[in-house]
Amino acid sequence: MTEDLKQKLMEFKSHRNKLMGRLLNKSYRYMSELANEYLSSLGYDGFKVGHLILLVNLDLDGTTNNELAKRANVTKQAMSKMVKELVEYGFIETAKHPKDARATIVTLTQAGGQFILDWKGCSLYIDKKIGEILGQEKLSVLKDILEELVTEVEAQGNNRPKFANDMQMVVKGNS
Repeated sequence: MTEDLKQKLMEFKSHRNKLMGRLLNKSYRYMSELANEYLSSLGYDGFKVGHLILLVNLDLDGTTNNELAKRANVTKQAMSKMVKELVEYGFIETAKHPKDARATIVTLTQAGGQFILDWKGCSLYIDKKIGEILGQEKLSVLKDILEELVTEVEAQGNNRPKFANDMQMVVKGNS
């Protein structure tokens, strides 16, 4: 390895604590740990926090598997797997769509509805724990910033600049 490359790598590594991906990943892992502790205390052992993507996108009157996949921005196959797992937990049930025999309607069960209310308590617990670290004002600012980011990214949808265009700008700016 050349000294020039080694120097650039050392410079990069000296700033790794500020890398967005690292910060978001570690924050997500901390929130997941808090959620798992809270949910386990209520008897929801083995529940995967990733299943929430289905539950939060489910209409109270039911939603098709395809619509859930679209809302959650996952493949139909991935959503079908989540549906199967949550049926096994007893949180949802499925039925043939009354107007489209090819579609399946997913609805909450009593246990699923109770879980969502328990998740509300879990969310408040996570906010409390993070608020103890940051303070309520900073927590509120953090949520506002993340909401703004998510709203903008969702609004852009498929109209975001393509990777190749962005990459050319990044490479030229950091050469």
